Amino acid sequence: MRLLLTMLCALTVVPLAHAYEVEGARWPGPTISVWNTTSYKSPVREAEKAWSASGAAIRFVPAADRASADVVVSYGPPHAQGAASVGYAPGESSVSLPKGMTRMIATTLAAHELGHVLGLGHEARGCTVMAPVVMAGPASRCGIANCKPLWRCIVQKDDAAGAAALYGRRASG
Repeated sequence: MRLLLTMLCALTVVPLAHAYEVEGARWPGPTISVWNTTSYKSPVREAEKAWSASGAAIRFVPAADRASADVVVSYGPPHAQGAASVGYAPGESSVSLPKGMTRMIATTLAAHELGHVLGLGHEARGCTVMAPVVMAGPASRCGIANCKPLWRCIVQKDDAAGAAALYGRRASG
């Protein structure tokens, strides 16, 4: 009995090996095409590049046109925050971003919402772009504001681990 109690206590104290949260269905192919209808051209491209460079065997690419896009990025309603479909949703995958953001905030929010598109949920246990509230300014404990170029720092280690858990690791070379 004492051994069983000790094992149960040990199991409740052992930290999780990862903190990422998978919530959506995995995309079937190695690429996800994106059509961006907003003025945030550079921020969305940087967010796509950040996930594509995460080491996971998935990447975002520009779509040839809206009709052929897997994901459409557009403006959301006034006073709304960002939103996205979570995981693979054929014909329904979208990201909405609010108007009036700085480049840094737009890039960080776009990366967060594209993380949802990949199938990742909110993760509140670490320094991650998938946190429910992402601090990207000078107050960020993740150091995002000090990183140049920005795309190199947005997707944190735990975010990349979540993407790799869904899609596997990209072969190096």
